[in-house]
Amino acid sequence: MSAGQPRSRAKGIEFFDVDHTIIRCSSGVRFISAAIRRKLFPRRLLLLLPWYSITYRLGILYVGSYEKEFPLFRGLSRDDFQRIAEDSFRSKMLSDIHPQAARLIAGLKAAGRKVYLATSSLDLIVAPLARHLGVDGVIATALEFKDGVCTGRYAGEPLFHGGKRIRVLRFMKEAGVDAADCSFYSDSVYDLPLLDAVGRPVAVNPDFRLRRLACKRGWEILKFS
Repeated sequence: MSAGQPRSRAKGIEFFDVDHTIIRCSSGVRFISAAIRRKLFPRRLLLLLPWYSITYRLGILYVGSYEKEFPLFRGLSRDDFQRIAEDSFRSKMLSDIHPQAARLIAGLKAAGRKVYLATSSLDLIVAPLARHLGVDGVIATALEFKDGVCTGRYAGEPLFHGGKRIRVLRFMKEAGVDAADCSFYSDSVYDLPLLDAVGRPVAVNPDFRLRRLACKRGWEILKFS
């Protein structure tokens, strides 16, 4: 089945990772770059972004302390957060969208499938992308805000490593959906726990470790350019 030929049955849900799956790069990197342009973050962060991207694609990124909090965003207001997210989407992320991904999602929606984003990225960062694509919802990492200001802590558990699997499976249970009837599209070996849990795992532009596993297990591999 090609990327432009969605399944016709209506039950189940299609879950999509975001970074390097629907879009060509990291939504977080785009957001941080936009915040630097607004002089809300120090320019020295630009030196770290290439390292982040390379280690992510190699499947060796260590999340470390970010599993507990995200201090970079401490003190940022919700209004500023949303404005930066809109700015990063309009200026960069919109053109980052893989056309094949957008067509696939539109086709799945037309066929009656529910489509959700399932991402470790922050919900406020991917909200403009979700609205643009017209998906049914977003399952993402969320930050805690008090009096409209970010504390740097997470609201609930972040969707890192197996956290995404736990959150999405919980969502399926609450929605009365069987994981065997669901698909998950991802580029990264980090998402292996959720890929293993669904009935139809799909590797999209996979990193080298996920490609090797997908070939070994006979999973579908899609190439978006």
